[in-house]
Amino acid sequence: MTRLVYTAADSNYRLQAQVFLRSLSETQLESTHVIVFGSGWDSAGKTLLGAQAFGRVTAEVQPVDPSRHSSIRLTNGFPLATAYNVLAPESELPRGARAAYFDADMVVRRDLGELFEMEMKHSVGAVLDAHVAMIGSPSMWRPWREEGIDPLLPYLNTGTLLVDVDRWNDEHMTPRILKYLETYDLPCVDQDAINLVLRGGFDRLRPAYNSMPYHIMKLLRTVDLVESLEDIDEAITDPFVVHFHRSFLGKPWTIGSTHPARSLWRSIAHQCDPKWRKELDWFNLARGVAAKYAKMSVLDERAYSMANLRLVKG
Repeated sequence: MTRLVYTAADSNYRLQAQVFLRSLSETQLESTHVIVFGSGWDSAGKTLLGAQAFGRVTAEVQPVDPSRHSSIRLTNGFPLATAYNVLAPESELPRGARAAYFDADMVVRRDLGELFEMEMKHSVGAVLDAHVAMIGSPSMWRPWREEGIDPLLPYLNTGTLLVDVDRWNDEHMTPRILKYLETYDLPCVDQDAINLVLRGGFDRLRPAYNSMPYHIMKLLRTVDLVESLEDIDEAITDPFVVHFHRSFLGKPWTIGSTHPARSLWRSIAHQCDPKWRKELDWFNLARGVAAKYAKMSVLDERAYSMANLRLVKG
């Protein structure tokens, strides 16, 4: 049976989507179909993206129609495609399927067979957020008190989501998540909304399936409270999926990035487009420099081994 993977990326995120897709093509041992949800893709962009699907991997782009979801409130300028991790299971993914969602700023290093074969007890499987391990963590406001939610319940990161499509729809997950998006201006948008709905009721995936910048930052990692030392070690030294989300370490496609695995992403980007160039992001560059001087971005010693990470080819 063909594995189903989906992600969200508008055309201005084309290179990131190409890198993600190529990493899958290089590593998967079974037939895998990838759906990219996003707007602005012309035929040339689709062709460039499709060139990164080879071996056992196929891919397609499905356009996002903003008029269908005009009531969704996305803060911080996030595009509508951002919410397709929680929109797609209701109307775009086939019933009876198990689907794996990944953010487009990820690199898949290993075959995902274990993920697709694991037993699921809930509609969703995910990795605990490395920085906000519990829903009441005080780093930013979210309405756990207003909604009467136990602040100590686990809080997932939506970078990787394993979805049982039938259970998702039986539990009316999409409309329940949208209700929170329409009610509150949530700082982490869809991620906060799905956590408010699930209230800790999800299958815990090992952190290696979503190795985040905060897994490798000593002062900002709170997940030590609830994850084993062995699982955190795997997430740092031999992750299945590396997630280059926004952090003080910067994105690997920007000037000044200090993420120790940046060479992994850049090497794949060069294969996708030898002419690509790093972007200058003044705001996040300044944040990273300030964090360094404030000693907020001190790395776990094991993180330096990430400079040597490579794809484990299928």
